[in-house]
Amino acid sequence: MFLQLGDRRFDVTERPVVVGVLNRTRDSFFDRGAYYELDRLLARAEQLVADGADVLEVGVRPGGVGVAEVSPAEERDLAAETLAALRARFDVPLAVDTTRATVAQVAFAEGAVLGNDMSGFLDPGYLPAAAAAGAAVVATHIRKPPGIPDPDPVYADLLGEVCGRLAELLHAAEEAGLDREHIVVDPGIDLGKSWQQSLQLLVRLDDVATLGVPVLLAVSNKIFLRRTLGLGDAPLDVATAAACALGTMRGGSVVRVHDARIGRQAADFAYALRTARS
Repeated sequence: MFLQLGDRRFDVTERPVVVGVLNRTRDSFFDRGAYYELDRLLARAEQLVADGADVLEVGVRPGGVGVAEVSPAEERDLAAETLAALRARFDVPLAVDTTRATVAQVAFAEGAVLGNDMSGFLDPGYLPAAAAAGAAVVATHIRKPPGIPDPDPVYADLLGEVCGRLAELLHAAEEAGLDREHIVVDPGIDLGKSWQQSLQLLVRLDDVATLGVPVLLAVSNKIFLRRTLGLGDAPLDVATAAACALGTMRGGSVVRVHDARIGRQAADFAYALRTARS
């Protein structure tokens, strides 16, 4: 199984792809704006690459319910400036975390080769923009639009509904002109799921992988870890490492993390275990 990102072709059956997250927002849930200044973000990017990130993902969209919206113009400008600076400095594929087709279009023009859309392609222009640019996309399962509270999600068949919706999104991407080597699916752990439902998805990622494209494992520092372990405000590094290792064992092949050292070591160790088992 392969993932094509620009001129790089990754065999995800041989080694997981690690995506290092860079948040250029003033209110990121993880770093609270610590890397909003461009020089600090570039220094952070250097660390991510040194620690084993294969891809750098730029996020300029605020995260979380109740967080102030960033205007499309501001998001476009920040994405363009950040991606241009990263492209000039690093020889790794670049991704953009956005739900807006106009932002994705600008990002692709500035060198991004992967669009991570947590909304499930709510913007009808997203897939055509990716296809026109020859970019890859992440198709995400989410019950409600980003930013809309979903405190008590109910599923008659969690895995069936998630896989069914992802199959629809996969088909939509193919209909828009993307081939399967340009599509990743994300079951949306923590997105419209309780912590118990997120755990169920984590241990059933092998079922998601039967869709035949790489599966994004996005568990880094997420709320379900904190609620599962009752950790309050404690750091989630160890829980993130455990979830990355388990999720990779269960079928995740693209590991999205804030700390590339954690993601690289956990995912590589899980792959080594899978090889030893076979």
